Amino acid sequence: MLTMLMAFAAAASDPALPACKAALANRAGGQIATIDVASVRVTSRGRTIKGQLTAFQGMGAPAPGSASAHHLIRIDYSYTCRVRGGRVREAALNPLQP
Repeated sequence: MLTMLMAFAAAASDPALPACKAALANRAGGQIATIDVASVRVTSRGRTIKGQLTAFQGMGAPAPGSASAHHLIRIDYSYTCRVRGGRVREAALNPLQP
């Protein structure tokens, strides 16, 4: 049990996670509320991180002279992010079905 907890803590503090988080937020078109790391795989092609995240998407800018609405949409995704040399090489999001 302790070994599993330590492995999860190591995955959550992965050094590639901040770069992935920025790329995934850009791809989701909103702000990431939560991000969970399910697995980290290190190969010769880089580091691959997989997991789930929740993003909040807001409405676009209103037309001139119109009031803006402050509605947020919550969307759950599964993600895959591949980092090599400190740069994100691939970031993919798949919406989860409710």
